[in-house]
Amino acid sequence: MKPSCSGDRDSESMPTFGFPTNPSQEILSEIKKIYELNFEYAEIDIEGPEGNPTNLNNNKKEIIKLLQRFKQKSVGHTAHWIDLGSDYRLVRRAWILEAMREIRTARNLGIDLINFHANLNGMFYGEKRIKPLDNLITSLREIVMYANKLNVQVMLENVPFSKGIHDLYEFKYIIDNVDSLLVHLDIPHAFTSGGMKSVFDYINTFRDKIVHIHWHDNHGKRDEHLPIGKGLIDHKKAIDALKGIDYNRTITLEVFSNCNEAISSADQLRKLWAN
Repeated sequence: MKPSCSGDRDSESMPTFGFPTNPSQEILSEIKKIYELNFEYAEIDIEGPEGNPTNLNNNKKEIIKLLQRFKQKSVGHTAHWIDLGSDYRLVRRAWILEAMREIRTARNLGIDLINFHANLNGMFYGEKRIKPLDNLITSLREIVMYANKLNVQVMLENVPFSKGIHDLYEFKYIIDNVDSLLVHLDIPHAFTSGGMKSVFDYINTFRDKIVHIHWHDNHGKRDEHLPIGKGLIDHKKAIDALKGIDYNRTITLEVFSNCNEAISSADQLRKLWAN
């Protein structure tokens, strides 16, 4: 369960820090809490029940008014289980249409950056993984072309160690084959795929395409969404690597324990970034 939370920026070269809405909680209250807790933007979960596109569109005027109070434009975040690589053509078509609906919803709320996940549902191993990877590429090409017409940028998020696409080679295969597709780097997800080496590899490989980051902590085995410092990630080294590519865009704290730990995590990252 995601709490609702937010912290202040010290330098123009420092990224802006945000927090995601909890799709299980009433959307307007979520945005208000994130603002009151001093985060610089709200990442809007376009995901049911409360983040369902219908509900978001029904509350469009109120949501836009609340988002305009923030220093930074919001980011759209879709459900991780959307299956754009499905081996079932009709299922894949339905998800493409749903992705388009979510892009329209983002645009209606004034959001021009939205993510999808490098997800695979099914038992695909070895050479059999090429088919769903190619399915995902085909789906994303259509989705990105549609989003471009609405002036919305699409980014792909790497997933944690799993049957999904967490391996750098597979992730790069997709990015390289979809024009205009950007990278949403989840640093702790990369950490589960191969420790700090994997984090550095992602940063250095996609340096010019990384436009958004998720940050939290874990012990390298699974996706735990812990506060900064409660896992094994070397956050200072990750920040130094990001400084090396001049990253100063958005960072969302996906710390799901409680608000105080989410705010403290943002403050820790700011201090590390300033040193």
